[in-house]
Amino acid sequence: MLDQDLYNTEEIIRLLAPQQIDADKFVGQSHFMGSPNVFGGQALGQALYAAGITVPERRPHSMHAMFLLAGNHQLPIEYEVERVRDGGSFSTRRVVATQEGRRIFVMSASFQTAEEGLSHQKPAPAMSDPETLPSSLKIWQERGISIGRSFQPAPVDFRTNRDDNIFGGQLASATRQVWTRAPMRLTDNALVHESLFAYVSDYGLLWTALQPHAIRMDDPRLQIASLDHTIWFHRPLRMDDWLLFVMESPNASGARGLCFAHVYNQHGVLMATVAQEGLIRLREKKN
Repeated sequence: MLDQDLYNTEEIIRLLAPQQIDADKFVGQSHFMGSPNVFGGQALGQALYAAGITVPERRPHSMHAMFLLAGNHQLPIEYEVERVRDGGSFSTRRVVATQEGRRIFVMSASFQTAEEGLSHQKPAPAMSDPETLPSSLKIWQERGISIGRSFQPAPVDFRTNRDDNIFGGQLASATRQVWTRAPMRLTDNALVHESLFAYVSDYGLLWTALQPHAIRMDDPRLQIASLDHTIWFHRPLRMDDWLLFVMESPNASGARGLCFAHVYNQHGVLMATVAQEGLIRLREKKN
């Protein structure tokens, strides 16, 4: 049995499989993440799942998304898949997400038939043992209760070897390492793991760009939002195995922060790379 106070794994897996109403049309629902807006990771996961349904024999190797408008979590999201191209080895899909006729999100994804080839990778950093680290979810829940903030469950556990304050505010370098894993054994359906990875990849990546400035996530001056998001899937991954997100923010300027994550398994194999640029605007306090 899952701890329903901490995890909503089964709920999110169902949520990430939007209803197919036509060959290339899908409808997804949303869940509450503490904000009236749709969580960006949800749109990433649902769009990838919808596109993947139209390419059942190939696996995604890259996806590139742009967030256009904030979505309303109380309204359904319509996803329309365009079958751009099906070649001998690669398939390209474009997905447009709309609410009430307004485009809120677009994504392009490429899928490839499995094949062998040259292989090398960026070496993994020194790794801690995730089994020896405390659950960040439990820490976030306890800190939220202590200051009167609501805590929203997550589909995966998070663990780090540093003080993991979800609200930030401590001066630190623009780097961060976080282990993540689903708290239960999942289906062998690869698309479930890929869409859940897309969902999770939007958790906390932009926090890395705030660390050198000691800006708290709940700073009333801060306006923060994902602008675009890219994932490269290097090797088949499972979300019920430990994955280490090695994050860094090489630049912040123009009210934007750029962040990367190299994602390794426990054996030091590079499984995926994530890139995200987001709005990190500091507004003047109102008198």
